[in-house]
Amino acid sequence: MSSPIRKFFARFILPRWKIALGLLGSMLVYSGLALPIPVLFRIVIDKLIPEGRLVELGWTAAGLGLIALMQGFFAFLSQHLTVLGEQTLVADVEKTLTQHLLALPWAFFQDREVGYLMARVRSDAEVAKTFFLGVLTLFDNAVFLCAGAALLFWLDWKLATAALFLLPSLALASRSLNRRLQKLAYGIQEADALASKELEEGLSSVLTAKLLHLERWIHSKIAQAIEKLKIVNIRTNAVGAMAGGVLTFLVRLGPALFLSVGAWQVIRGQLSLGTVLAFVSFIGYLYGPAQAIITTNLGLQRARVAASRILELLEEPVEPQGGLPFVVREGRIDVEGVSFAYPNGTLALKNVSLHIEAGTKVALVGRTGSGKSTLLALLVRLFTNYSGTIRIDGQDIREVDLSSLRRQVVLVTQDVFLFSGTVMENLTCGDPAISEEEVLRVTKALGAHEFILALPNGYETQIGERGVKISGGQKQLLALARAVLRRPKVLLLDEATSAMDSETEARVWRALDFLLPGCTVVLAAHRLATVQAADWIFVLKEGRLVEEGTHGQLVIKGGEYRALFEEQLASARG
Repeated sequence: MSSPIRKFFARFILPRWKIALGLLGSMLVYSGLALPIPVLFRIVIDKLIPEGRLVELGWTAAGLGLIALMQGFFAFLSQHLTVLGEQTLVADVEKTLTQHLLALPWAFFQDREVGYLMARVRSDAEVAKTFFLGVLTLFDNAVFLCAGAALLFWLDWKLATAALFLLPSLALASRSLNRRLQKLAYGIQEADALASKELEEGLSSVLTAKLLHLERWIHSKIAQAIEKLKIVNIRTNAVGAMAGGVLTFLVRLGPALFLSVGAWQVIRGQLSLGTVLAFVSFIGYLYGPAQAIITTNLGLQRARVAASRILELLEEPVEPQGGLPFVVREGRIDVEGVSFAYPNGTLALKNVSLHIEAGTKVALVGRTGSGKSTLLALLVRLFTNYSGTIRIDGQDIREVDLSSLRRQVVLVTQDVFLFSGTVMENLTCGDPAISEEEVLRVTKALGAHEFILALPNGYETQIGERGVKISGGQKQLLALARAVLRRPKVLLLDEATSAMDSETEARVWRALDFLLPGCTVVLAAHRLATVQAADWIFVLKEGRLVEEGTHGQLVIKGGEYRALFEEQLASARG
């Protein structure tokens, strides 16, 4: 058993040892009940029928009926325990994976699509569950095979010895196919994840597809991914079918050969007919488990790959937890010599240094790609692989407790995500400390209360993907309210009011003074009308800090800010 498989077994199979033990016991009893049947038939054929012993014949028939009844019960019990074990395993794997994924750093998600990760969680967990029954099936059939071999030797050691010669052929056939199936299994899991990614992306882009008439192009991408999955599935199933054919031939060959040899010995008077029939039946108890062991082992190759892929995700390093206690008392921010490049090598910030006074409202402005959003992302430690230092109230944010940092420093982005649920659930996010009175106070101050009441069920209206649709500006109001309800000491806004009209935006700024007194607010914006009232403005260009000052100072200075200001004035007039 390889190291990843041992880890998977220890982490997800062993905790279900009670279910596994019950299932194994049930399987062994079910298999064991079949062992006396050929012996009983031998007695019936060789003794009871020739001697006309009807009473014993009746008791034997009753015994066979009792065996059938008990096998039916243990078949039900085995099936029930199998479903119980497999489904608890799948649920455990999926919950463990999602918990781990949510703890991974933001950089992990930069080059991995949501649909792909969803498929990794669901598909790999579903395939890996076959380990639960598969391992027990191997053990059960190994015991049954040994018992069958012992009974064969009890009946006739010469025939039994000959019967064992076919087993190495079965083992060799299995080994030659194992490695090939393992490689193909990895291809299936990866192709399935990619097909799910394309499907999720395609269905999420329906509006864009219709507006730009891209239905054929999107469908072609989905179809190509599905076609690749189909080809890999066909190849894998072809190998599996070939394996099944070879195994079936070898398993069927044994009884045919030994029936012929046994019949010849009956004719010569060396064996009784009952012994031959019992032997042929026990041959099934030898080759049947052998075939089941090999077939199960072949089927486990895909489960091995799925288990390895699950552990591969679980071994991704999570965001570092712990660190120094972190409390924002004032909200002073110092950025010193910070440079940062994304994983693809793009240099986003170049030796940026700036100071933000506590309790002030400052703005970051610049053209697209100037580094505004990147700097805000660093302030909440979405990335840590930057040079230089970022301090809040003198504390290096890379050394403090991450959960404490993000409770007190909150970032609101332009792209708002609303969960499937009610408006109230989206605002409180399950936090029992947020009262309904506090929610109403915040939404009224921000100007969101009116449009919420206008919804079909007010604060209990279902929103999100399957709920009532609301405008971009309304989404941003809810996102701001959600952030304010966390009572941050530092509030970071990345184009967080870009979809609002100027009147709503002005009301929001006034409300923030009232709702979050003393809070340091850092705003990144393209629209300069938004930032004119800021206490201080930092101007970024191509990742560098090129200017800073008030709106009036920067306009008089005549640099990058003045150029941006004049461009927007000209655009507004034109």
